[in-house]
Amino acid sequence: MNQRKMILGDVWNLPREVSEVKGKDPGTFLQFNTHMVTFYQQTYGELSRFFLALRDGRLIGSHCGKCKQVMVPAATWHCPTCDFAEMTEVDLPHRGVLAATAPITIFPSASFIGDAPFARGYVDVATDAPIASFLPSRLRTTTGLPRPGIFVKGLELKLVFEDTRIGSIRDIFWVPMSEVPAKLRDKQPLLASALNFETPPAPAVERSKAGEKALKDALAAMKTLAGKIGKSPRAQKDLSGRTHAIGIKTGGGDFTLHVASSAIRIEEGLPKKPDFVMVTKDPGVFTRWVADGSLTDAAVEGNLWLPHKEAFGILPILDRLPRSVRRDVK
Repeated sequence: MNQRKMILGDVWNLPREVSEVKGKDPGTFLQFNTHMVTFYQQTYGELSRFFLALRDGRLIGSHCGKCKQVMVPAATWHCPTCDFAEMTEVDLPHRGVLAATAPITIFPSASFIGDAPFARGYVDVATDAPIASFLPSRLRTTTGLPRPGIFVKGLELKLVFEDTRIGSIRDIFWVPMSEVPAKLRDKQPLLASALNFETPPAPAVERSKAGEKALKDALAAMKTLAGKIGKSPRAQKDLSGRTHAIGIKTGGGDFTLHVASSAIRIEEGLPKKPDFVMVTKDPGVFTRWVADGSLTDAAVEGNLWLPHKEAFGILPILDRLPRSVRRDVK
């Protein structure tokens, strides 16, 4: 697959680095690179203690001995409710509960470019405290790309740490506890390499007579589109330099979408070695795509299963093809 090029050249993109500095107050602070119109460095200030703990594989909060509240992340060490009484460090469990159903981010901020789509939500970690804040975090699943219905309010979660950490909120994410093997559920810290995110099993799909008819219509529509791409300079440019063998399983049967030499080819059955596999119960997803629908929308809405973000990256390219063909072929 082609690598995406940043709009700004490398000279304008600061590396994601974190370094330690000594502040006037006791302790070590972390400073990190960021950018707006100009580039500068800033520190995490009092939050440095929280991010240093993440770097060490720990999750901490600040605890007030008077009102018993726990702040996570530990944004301050002086309680704003109790006349700024000094707060103490408390280690928090590596499990939590999703406080509200999580949205799925498709267009991320600069700090998360290349990670989308991903889910994000608020995790209730200090569940035993009478007052506690929620930790805003990334959410991941071992069952493919995030989709509606997975990260719902009340879901029990397990904290996972990246194998390599720098002291950043990107060092951690949460997964559904049900996806973690029983022997790993109490492990602290649990590293990302202990779970399988690379090759999630494709979901089973039940075939039906209605699905078979819908697939027949979809195959006919896609083959018509494929024939027109040879007459469309715009569509050929969309596909330039790309080579894919995409296996697609549907409720009407399986087929392969080949991309090569600035063209597409539709073939019934799955390839022996697909680059990846998509799954949908409704073959009509592809009929609607040809008629100016959107495979991207189908994936976001949960109607098209994808194994990973690299698979998601090809969808906007495919979505351009019907529009390009209509502009060139009358």
